[in-house]
Order: sequence, then C-alpha cells, then structure tokens
Amino acid sequence: MNRDRSGGAAAGTFFRRYGILVIFCGLAVIISLVTPDFLTARNILNILRQSSIIGLMAIGTTFVIIGGGFDISVGPILALTAAVAIGMQSHLPWPAAVAAALLAGAAIGLANGVLAAVVGIVPIIATLGTMTIVRGLTYIYTGGYPLVGESQAFKYIGGGQPLGIPFPIILLAAMVLFWQFILARTRTGRYICAVGGNKEASRLSGVAVDYYHILTFVIGGFMAALAGVVYASRLNSATPLAGNGYEMDAIASTVIGGASVSGGEGSVFGTLVGVLLLNVVSNMFNLMGVPVYVQHLVKGVIILVVVGIDSYGRKAERR
Repeated sequence: MNRDRSGGAAAGTFFRRYGILVIFCGLAVIISLVTPDFLTARNILNILRQSSIIGLMAIGTTFVIIGGGFDISVGPILALTAAVAIGMQSHLPWPAAVAAALLAGAAIGLANGVLAAVVGIVPIIATLGTMTIVRGLTYIYTGGYPLVGESQAFKYIGGGQPLGIPFPIILLAAMVLFWQFILARTRTGRYICAVGGNKEASRLSGVAVDYYHILTFVIGGFMAALAGVVYASRLNSATPLAGNGYEMDAIASTVIGGASVSGGEGSVFGTLVGVLLLNVVSNMFNLMGVPVYVQHLVKGVIILVVVGIDSYGRKAERR
C-alpha cells in the first residue's frame, strides 16, 4: 500500500513539473507531421513574434497569480498604454511617451494592488472594476477613434530586426530571463511565493505581506504596459478596442504553464511554454484553415486538461 502511494505521489509530482513540456513536445511532433510548413524558419519566427505581446503580458500575470491575486484588467491596460504611447508623441519625444505609458501601467497596477491588499476587495472584483474604468478612459483619451504614431524611430520596437531576429522576440527573451531570475533567485521572489502560498504565515514571519501583494499588481500593470508599447509600435496605431480578450490568453498561458491558481507556485519559464503552446495550436489551425471558433474550443479543452493534470498531481501528493 505504501509503495502504491509513493508511486502515485511520484507520478503526480512528475505530471505537475513536466506534464506541460511533454504535451508541448508531443504536440510539436504531431503538428510537424501534419503540416510540413510548420518547421520552416519563417513560420517559427512568426510564432515567436506573435507570442511576444501575450508573453510580455503573461509574465506580469504570473507574478499576480503566484502572489495569490488575479488581474483581468491587463487587456484594457494594454489598450490605454498603447494609446498613451502613440498620443503623447505629438507633445513629447517618443522615448518620453513610452516612459509615460509604462508609468501609467504601473500606476494602474498600484491602484489594483491597493484595492486588493489594503481595501480588501477580492482581486477579481477589484480588477473587474478597474478593467471597466480603464477601457472607458481609453475611449475618452482617443475620442473613440484610432490614433496614429508620428515617429518612425518608435516603430523599431515592434518592427526592428537586429541580426535578422524581430526585436519583440529579443525583448521577450530578455524579460523572461530577468523576471525568472527575480522570481527564483531573489528575496523579493521568495517572499512573493510565500505570500501567495500562505499569507497569514508570511505575516507572522515578519514579511510585509501587503507590500509584496501590491508589488505583484504593479509588475502586472508594468508588463501589460510594455506589451501595449510593443503593440502600438508594431501597428504604429492604437484603438480603444486594442487588447480585447488578451487578459484571458495571458491568464490561460500562466495556468497552462504551471502556476497554481491558489497562489504560491509557478515560473516565468513555464508561462513562456504556455504562451508558445497556445500559439503553436493557433498556428497549426491557421495553416490547416480551421475556423477561429474551433480554435477557441480546443484552447478551452487544453486549459481543462492542464488544470486537471495539476489537480491530479496535488491530489496524488496529498495521498
């Protein structure tokens, strides 16, 4: 009996740690057999470029979820900060416009964190309110019409290709490495995991729980703003509806990547795998001409399967 229990626990731990990689590798092999164009260099770069915006946003979502929160306002934050990055170019040099957009995203994240940690509003409700407010502010700022950029240099962020590699891919790789280091190798990362895992125990241990809880939302807002800057630069425009539904893709990628919805566990590397998995599936369906509504159906199934693997692993470990 003990041997069976230990074997089940080992299997559960394996599925939780490596299940997503096994699924991703198996899916990549199947897709390469079904669609010969999948493994071309051009298509792979296209997948990575498409993954950059959601990937940047999902990094921030990862910190929020690991810290025990939930943020559904990142899509509207992307829209507002994209509009700020474009609109402020008529008044400021484009680097200053970008800085203003990043500060705006961090400020909205700070507001989310204060509402959740200090005021005590449930995070999903707090961010539901700010999501509506920020989307409304975007309509007010843009007047309901698209904004077009004025700086040609600004377009390099979303369209530059140093050494033949699209700049958004380089930016995403740099952010993944930086934030994974923060999460895994610094006291800040350890405290964020501790707060998300057990807030009361962290408070009794002397950790500034509210500070680190708020910090996760600030990181989430900042990364959503960075995604908004890349979005605006790539299109050289911004619309009030930009980022509509992106928050769901970011959250799905984070959960698929192994972050626990109850907080305390997750990694930026895992989130990157989750982003790539969803984009690989979308890319395969696009190559095969599968309708978009079928893609949504399959994405939902993938989310349930991955969350089911996580739940099975936890249940086996408890046994």
